[in-house]
Amino acid sequence: MAELPKSIGRYQVRRAIGQGAMGVVYLAEDPLLKRRLALKVVRASGEERDQALERFKREAEISAQLNHPNIVTVYDVGEEPAIGPFIAMEYVEGNSLGKFIRDNSLELETKFGILIQAMRALRAAHRHAIVHRDVKPDNILVAEDGRVKLMDFGIAKTMAPRLTNAGEFLGSPAYSAPELLRGGDPTPSSDRYAFAVTAFELLTGQLPHPGTNVAAVITHILTEPPIFPPGMSGDMTKVFRQALAQDPEERPGTLMDFLLPLVDAYPLDPNARTRVNELFRHDDHAGDIVPLRRLRPSAHFPAEPPAPGVSSTGRGTGGFAPGVRTTPVRPIPSYTLPSPVKIELETESPTATRPPSGFGQGRKSGAEGPEVSALTLVKWFLGILVVGQLLWWLSSFLHSFMDQSIK
Repeated sequence: MAELPKSIGRYQVRRAIGQGAMGVVYLAEDPLLKRRLALKVVRASGEERDQALERFKREAEISAQLNHPNIVTVYDVGEEPAIGPFIAMEYVEGNSLGKFIRDNSLELETKFGILIQAMRALRAAHRHAIVHRDVKPDNILVAEDGRVKLMDFGIAKTMAPRLTNAGEFLGSPAYSAPELLRGGDPTPSSDRYAFAVTAFELLTGQLPHPGTNVAAVITHILTEPPIFPPGMSGDMTKVFRQALAQDPEERPGTLMDFLLPLVDAYPLDPNARTRVNELFRHDDHAGDIVPLRRLRPSAHFPAEPPAPGVSSTGRGTGGFAPGVRTTPVRPIPSYTLPSPVKIELETESPTATRPPSGFGQGRKSGAEGPEVSALTLVKWFLGILVVGQLLWWLSSFLHSFMDQSIK
């Protein structure tokens, strides 16, 4: 490892938390604002150095546009002459979702809470006409307090994973939609496909398209249907089969259209379902924090180890999570210059806001019917009494008046 620099820009470097062929991620401190942050530095020269700087600038622009509680915040971008371009970002104490999947240590309720937060981040990006292009567990950070952060926006210049001349895969094939592997442009639908693969792996402990190498993974995605674990219910299979459809037009139109039926299909106890359903009520800027409830492997789908080679080819050993506190340093991916993508803003379909069965049961609005009817009956009864009293008083007055007139 290269010698630890004392400072980069105005930031004081504390230690390395990630390392790869082209750069390092450091834990640093801003002496001006008195806060810790993660510094991502690229060691490159010539055109690669310029591309890395432009990529960092683009990442900072996206962060500024979104300003979302579930997206890693970028503070600064710069260049250190003796080191290279750097980007200063929010430091998140915790681990990547990928590590939690490998450990298989989370309760089902917590898993859904993580997915709901990640959904909010990705949906916010789509509403700002931004396609993430690399949604996967290693790009989803889970802080120690339970807050989820989506990171690493816009890393692909070509808008699709590809093989370089050297045979290096830029992207994450196991999470890539079929249209991207065929050379198509990234879209919100391809992001939603990657989100569905991430959910599948989180909930079942395996990938829907396994393989022992890059070619095998890609071939399986392009030619074979997803592999569902034994015992998965028909409702769950139906939800995932639609979300992982080869044709983008056959997939759910929004992230909510996918996640709501998925939650509805899974066996949650009533209290847990109530808490999960409550998260759907919050808006995109609620900043939810989900308790990290940890248990032994799920009784529904015990985690199965991925096929040999899947971890290195499907997830990619080049992935890293800047800002994640970890003891060993981890490699970071190659950098390429991103470019904007023009897309139609995501809009929620009428069915997207429809909660799953059982959602919101016992709400006040659902119990008002009989209360309103009883109140109406009471009002009519009191009205009749008042009118009857008036008629009786008027009748007595008329009788008294007539008696006096006769006398």
